[in-house]
Amino acid sequence: MEIALKIDKKNKTYTAGFISARMVRRTIEVSKKVNFESISPEELDQLVDYIVELFSNQFTRDELYDGLSSKSLIPTITSCINEVVGQMAESTAGEGKNE
Repeated sequence: MEIALKIDKKNKTYTAGFISARMVRRTIEVSKKVNFESISPEELDQLVDYIVELFSNQFTRDELYDGLSSKSLIPTITSCINEVVGQMAESTAGEGKNE
């Protein structure tokens, strides 16, 4: 998983290669707490902090807010959440089925 931010007028790409089981739990926790239809500033901060945590604090909340375009913010957050949850779904696909 990658995220590209503009920091100090330079484009920088950050990678989150290893996603721990704890981050899967955190992803579920964060996504259930937030009303994506009407996000408050506090909820947005929680989501941004989650992304920072997901990428192992390679950048700060402020660097994400300042380095990501406004139109990319929500799609980036949802893409990261979907990727983590998608990995979990892929690993459990077919379990419990007798074929």
